[in-house]
Amino acid sequence: MNTKKCFHLLAASILWAGFNLAVPAQHMTVVPNAPRTSAQALHSQINQGQKVLILDVRVPAEYARGHVPDALNIPLENFEKEFLALHVPKTTTVVTVCDKGGRSSHAVVLLQKLGYSASSYCTLESWKSAGYKVESGGAKPVKPNSK
Repeated sequence: MNTKKCFHLLAASILWAGFNLAVPAQHMTVVPNAPRTSAQALHSQINQGQKVLILDVRVPAEYARGHVPDALNIPLENFEKEFLALHVPKTTTVVTVCDKGGRSSHAVVLLQKLGYSASSYCTLESWKSAGYKVESGGAKPVKPNSK
């Protein structure tokens, strides 16, 4: 193989790898049997004043385009480390959110392994379809224990 072909192959490989790192894991498969909360149930819990920690597990750019009000953004890529740093009591009701349930269902499985039995996921798609309010903008400094 000549030098020019090697260079083009190397350049194409680097571009492909960079593209794959920049694209969020939007199309993860939903974990079978992961507990799911409907948008209606989550909306009802919020309106009734129940304490629910909502964690949006999408990347910050996706979160900024639109998220469930008061959701805290902890991308799935850093989820365990960032979540544990919050020191959330194990009795807290936690609902994870992503577009279609793939990433948020994976986060729920991780939460269950960490001992958070009152955890489930909801999809932003179902939230929007139900006509519920979506906020846009970057992450706000939210302390889950202050809700």
